[in-house]
Amino acid sequence: MSILRLSINTTFIVAALLVNGLQAQESDRSRSVRRSEQTARANWKPTRSRVRNSRVAVPEGERQGTLSTIRRVQAEGIPSPPPESAISIVKPSDTEPLDGQISLAPVYEGEIYEGEIIGEQLSGDCGCDSPGCVGCDTIGCDGDCGASCCGEYCGDNAWRPCLTLCMPQDGWFSFEFLGWWQDGMQLPPLVTTSAGAVAQSEAGVLGAPATRILAGGEAYHDDALDGVRLQFGLWLDSCHTWGVGAEYFSLSSTSDSFSASSDGSTVLARPFFNVNAGSEFSSLVAYSNQIMGRVDVQTDSELIGGGIMFRRLRRAHEGCSNWFLCGCPEHFCSRTEMLFGYRYLQLKEGVSITEDETTLSGAPAPGIFSVIRDSFRTSNQFNGFDIGYTTRRTRGFWSLDTGIKLAIGITHQQVKIAGASTITDNSGGAGTPTTYTGGLLAQSTNIGSYSQDEFAVVPELDLKIGYQMTEQLKLSLGYTAIYWSNVVRPGDQIDMNVNPDLFPPVAGPVSLPNRPMFAFDTTDYWVQGLSFGGEYRW
Repeated sequence: MSILRLSINTTFIVAALLVNGLQAQESDRSRSVRRSEQTARANWKPTRSRVRNSRVAVPEGERQGTLSTIRRVQAEGIPSPPPESAISIVKPSDTEPLDGQISLAPVYEGEIYEGEIIGEQLSGDCGCDSPGCVGCDTIGCDGDCGASCCGEYCGDNAWRPCLTLCMPQDGWFSFEFLGWWQDGMQLPPLVTTSAGAVAQSEAGVLGAPATRILAGGEAYHDDALDGVRLQFGLWLDSCHTWGVGAEYFSLSSTSDSFSASSDGSTVLARPFFNVNAGSEFSSLVAYSNQIMGRVDVQTDSELIGGGIMFRRLRRAHEGCSNWFLCGCPEHFCSRTEMLFGYRYLQLKEGVSITEDETTLSGAPAPGIFSVIRDSFRTSNQFNGFDIGYTTRRTRGFWSLDTGIKLAIGITHQQVKIAGASTITDNSGGAGTPTTYTGGLLAQSTNIGSYSQDEFAVVPELDLKIGYQMTEQLKLSLGYTAIYWSNVVRPGDQIDMNVNPDLFPPVAGPVSLPNRPMFAFDTTDYWVQGLSFGGEYRW
């Protein structure tokens, strides 16, 4: 019996020692866990540049149940999950989260995909406009900014431009060099000559076998024109669904000149149609033994334009598709916007013809010096409402922008015709110059300033390929085509039908018809060409 009692006591002693050992191990393990947790708490820091706070309203009764549905995910560069004390559910009415505290939105339905934290896509250090990244300016939020877009809360305080003396938060600016071509200015024959010896009645006359056109009779200013285009604007909300921008472009003012002089050995003449004789005729500038002189023709053209446009996001999406040149699938995103606003265009052009001539000793009235000037100038100013669509498709570092716009409005047309002749009779010595109204193609019957307003449409097509150089700078190569209906151009306002009885100085009553005459002659105009430049976004 004593032996049995001793065995039982020994068993209890061994069991007690084992229990004490297990308790000691459990205590050491708990202390180790607490130390690890304290170390994690001390080392954990928030990463604000990667994850933005997302605040949503949560019903009071759903807080505990919702918290259990939140799953934490890790992406490259994201620290270990923060301790529970750093996680809280807040409502918009709550105060802003403390430093080091992350406010997570509850997930009621759906899944949180790898690389996302409550709707936030992590793309390394890329921003919204960065190459190859998905952001507000690429995808947008389809006009739904009630909660969070790109990790930002879009509430009542969504106005982004800064109203103080500081940089607006979101905007764009572009500068481009233009190499455009325009519809040439058509001019009638203005200066002619004749080869060899010809009769005075046929010298420089249009249609005569020996007549050759020296100036006019073709299109002017249809070569490449240099210019610049500036575009800039601001986003009006943090989701980039509304924006306002402005544009200005200018083609360099071009001019073309022609000059010819002769002592009479070479024929110089200015052709016209003699309405009294009913045939082609010419006014001589230089002819053998009759007259010597010089003639100059100057033309110029200038085009500028601009406007103010509002931008409204209409559609945005992303996906995966193949290149048309290879079968490799690649991520893409696109954004379509509606544009509407104000459009302005101005086209100014002019033609002037000046001749200096002196009659020779063989002429019926030698020693008469004359300066004859004709001037035709036109101005077109378009003001209208502009509406259109633009689409940007981005794939990696490349982007393709396409846009089409249509402006509807009024063109204010103005035509100014001037002419004068200054005649000095030196046959009897030094004469006194006398100036008369009227030249050759500008007479009292058509001289004046005329204006009218005409309905016009201005469609525009834009294509642009861009390559992202940095997160904010993109280079682009583009093509633009603009059409403008109902404009006046100087060559169309020149009436070649002339009554010679109107040539100054006018002696006695003038017989009809009163020609040249003026009547608005409108035509269409276009300009197109390439552009190269850069775009900066912030």
